[in-house]
Amino acid sequence: MKPKNLIYTFVSYAAHYDTPWGKGVAVEGIDRTAAIAHKHGIPVTWIVNGGSVPVLRERIVDWHARYGDDVILQSPFFIEDTGASKERFKAALARDWRIVEEAFPWVSTKVAARGKIYSEVIETLEELGFEGMWGYCWEQVWWDGITHKGIPWGAWYADPSRYKAPHPDGGSVVAFEWTARDLHATYHSGSPVVYSTDPNDVLRAGLCTGDDIEYWRRVFDDYLANTAHNDQVFFLQQQEAHEMEFTERFAVFPADHVEACAGMLDLFFAYVAQHPVTLTTVPEAVRLYRTRNADTAPVYMLTQDTGIRPQTNDYTVALGGTGGGPWPKTFLYYDKECQMAFVEGSCVPHRLRSYVGKGNMNDTFEEDVPQVFVRDYAREDGRISMTFEIGHHSPVPFGLVYWDDLAGYEIAECAGGADARIVGDELAFVRFALTGGPAAIALSLVKKTT
Repeated sequence: MKPKNLIYTFVSYAAHYDTPWGKGVAVEGIDRTAAIAHKHGIPVTWIVNGGSVPVLRERIVDWHARYGDDVILQSPFFIEDTGASKERFKAALARDWRIVEEAFPWVSTKVAARGKIYSEVIETLEELGFEGMWGYCWEQVWWDGITHKGIPWGAWYADPSRYKAPHPDGGSVVAFEWTARDLHATYHSGSPVVYSTDPNDVLRAGLCTGDDIEYWRRVFDDYLANTAHNDQVFFLQQQEAHEMEFTERFAVFPADHVEACAGMLDLFFAYVAQHPVTLTTVPEAVRLYRTRNADTAPVYMLTQDTGIRPQTNDYTVALGGTGGGPWPKTFLYYDKECQMAFVEGSCVPHRLRSYVGKGNMNDTFEEDVPQVFVRDYAREDGRISMTFEIGHHSPVPFGLVYWDDLAGYEIAECAGGADARIVGDELAFVRFALTGGPAAIALSLVKKTT
């Protein structure tokens, strides 16, 4: 592993609200959240808006100086707040950002935050010089009015004309997810809300309690293991400050839930801090991503089952149940052109998504997977070789996986216009593109000589 390659950020909504479920700024929840995070050396990224900045300015200035806290801006809702008018949206966003930069002159990276995202939002961010958009939800459908099924997880450059797809050529706005998901269980169960790092969701699902976060530890360990074959692995976590208090202003959850979530975060922050990972804020994470990557970076995640299951209750069955597993090891991959998933033992994608030429944002970008045949397979004398054959198929980004104990092996040859790499000593991943005609990909691996 390369723990420094794991970039951990903790985010907390700290906005002003005037809603049926809360009024004002959740100062008590903000102070509680800050105390727990700072106890373990975790800097907090506070999501503020024009109404909360005057209330929180002195606190955040102090926390920035002492703990490295930073701020990002809660974006207005494009439809609900500005009537789907790009001009009104742009004016409101610019107005609130002026409040932020006047209060916090040290802010150097402009990042917006909201879960309801549209192409016009990304376009506006580019026009106003924003470098990041936090709030994407991998695999999510309907929950909180957010349907993002089809997007990548983690971090990637958003295409301003296709907000759910990576930019095909570079990009300027880095998309960040709301809170990290259990990639393995989310993929197999279709339940990203339950299998996540959101404290209230995991608590309600019975995956964690105020004194038991073994589930979160195993999810974190899965991400950590994948630093071995990724330059950057982003682990973002979020908890709303208004869900960390039980007062007359905010009583979104009962008091015992607030206490349990505080306990969960305390234990998890301690676990994260035990590891030599990169602890940072969202603005710094955006800078790290932009510095290293000119395009959306390929991401290679070999995931496995945590073995921990949610309870069956009104929460977990709300979207039709969660799925119980057990599920096989699964390799998940994306780049700027596609997203693929492979289950252990199968060389063809279990899921194939192509972003190339796709413009319908109601789509999930899924493609049919062609039949693949393997000929001339041989495994002897420290050498493994085979040829993958695919017949006529429409042009599409594609990939194949060979599963085996590959400890000590390296790629000797990958012919046919493909690139190959070994991941986790458990698989060889071959990435190429189908062009319309038949394809033959020859792959050879050899045992390294000492």
